[in-house]
Amino acid sequence: MKLMKNTSSSARFQKRVLAAAGATACALSAGLMTAAPADAASRGFVVINKSSSTLRLEDVTVVPCKSGAYTIRCQRGYYGFDFEGRPQSGTEIAPNGSQRFELKYAFNVFHVPQYAAHLKYKVEKTNAKFEVFIYTTPSTNDSECVVVPATAGRCTAGGTDITFMK
Repeated sequence: MKLMKNTSSSARFQKRVLAAAGATACALSAGLMTAAPADAASRGFVVINKSSSTLRLEDVTVVPCKSGAYTIRCQRGYYGFDFEGRPQSGTEIAPNGSQRFELKYAFNVFHVPQYAAHLKYKVEKTNAKFEVFIYTTPSTNDSECVVVPATAGRCTAGGTDITFMK
C-alpha cells in the first residue's frame, strides 16, 4: 500500500495565511487613505555670515502682505508665521558661521506665499542692521536681504541661502 501525503491541510493553511495577509493589507491601505492630512512641512533657510563681524539675531517678526495678487490669500494683513525650528532671538552667528530657519509651507491653489518671516540682525560693534525676508510657497522658496546702511556690508539672497559679507 502506497502512503499519500495529506496536502489538503497544508493547502488550507496557505489559503488562510494569504487571506490574512490580504485582509491586513486592505486594513492598512484603508487607514492610510482615511488618515487626516499631515501638518505643514518646512523648508530650511540658511543665513551665512561671511564677514569678520558677529551677527546677533534681534527679532523675528511677521511680514506684511505684498500688494497685488498676494493680497487675495492674505486676509490678516500678514503672511502666516510658523516654524518647525529656528534660533532664538539673541543668538549670534560668529564669522564664517550660519543659522538655520525651518519655515513652514502649505499647499494652496493660488501658488502664493503662505508663510513668511522678517529676520532682523544687528552687526555687532556697529550701528548697522542686516535684514532678511524669507517666503515659502508650495513649490518655491524665496528670500530677500538688505544691509542698512549700505556702506556696512552687502548681502545676497534668493532661494534658501542668504549670505552677509563685508
